[in-house]
Amino acid sequence: MKMIDTVKSHLYMRIYQGEHSVQGMGIWGDAAFVLHDTGICSVYDLLTKCETPVDTIRLGSYNAGTPSRDYLNHANSCMFSETHYKNNPIPLLYVTIGTGIGADEDGYFYRCAVENITCNIDALGKEKYRAQTLQIISYRPEGIEKTPFIQPCWGCPAFLVDPQEQCLYIFSAKYRTKRDCIPTGQHNQYIITKFALPHIEDGDKIILTPQKIMEQFCVTSDVQFTQGGTIFNGKLYYTFGCPHAGYPLKILVFDLRKKRIFAEVSIPDDALNSEEIECCAAYRGKLMVNTSGIGHGSIFALNDDALLP
Repeated sequence: MKMIDTVKSHLYMRIYQGEHSVQGMGIWGDAAFVLHDTGICSVYDLLTKCETPVDTIRLGSYNAGTPSRDYLNHANSCMFSETHYKNNPIPLLYVTIGTGIGADEDGYFYRCAVENITCNIDALGKEKYRAQTLQIISYRPEGIEKTPFIQPCWGCPAFLVDPQEQCLYIFSAKYRTKRDCIPTGQHNQYIITKFALPHIEDGDKIILTPQKIMEQFCVTSDVQFTQGGTIFNGKLYYTFGCPHAGYPLKILVFDLRKKRIFAEVSIPDDALNSEEIECCAAYRGKLMVNTSGIGHGSIFALNDDALLP
């Protein structure tokens, strides 16, 4: 495992915070799709680096807490696939939604919304976006005792799509990744569980079960405070930490083929201006991370070429 203790970074651009906290981020082309709590999406031009978004919309999965706060769309993580719906040039966006630690009859409250985002040019020549949720994917754990796999989450799974292999991963942990949640004398484990990527034609509601697990592996790590992640070239990148709460900012890189941690990256607080790291995405050979600050958000470029081998 590579230990990268100091990572060089530079502020790429500021982004508008708004009334809802900055959360997940996906990049397609030269546009960053930055999500906010409740399922708001702001689109930024990475070429002009303008702080004002090109457009701001509600995702189809927008939810401010109906029928309860468990279902609020925290939009904690997202990433684009390479699947295009009905010749839409923008590929489908996979968003981890929900906020409740628990489940209903369809499985855990944390689910995956598959969003089809379209763009049209209005009469003034401006880009106007809209989003439609095509599918909701959930995980229901019943029957896992009849399989060789272990329970893949304590109730807060993140969903990440591997565009190259056309599969879907649940990223989760044995214990909650906050202080005092790991029993004394034990270590936490990150659990990475692989499923076939459902087709849109399979229906608007998909329930994954233990019987549908393709592969699973675990790695021991006590890096805490999960945020958001992405998959790029067979590696899963996940961000951790919150400097204001005293959790160090880090990135864990998991090699999905060799089933191990490829790198652990420590990021000094001042490298991100002491802002809270939220999610990450690849852009032009660099790993970009978005952050939530006081009154604004930011996108930083991490300059260590070892991060995107």
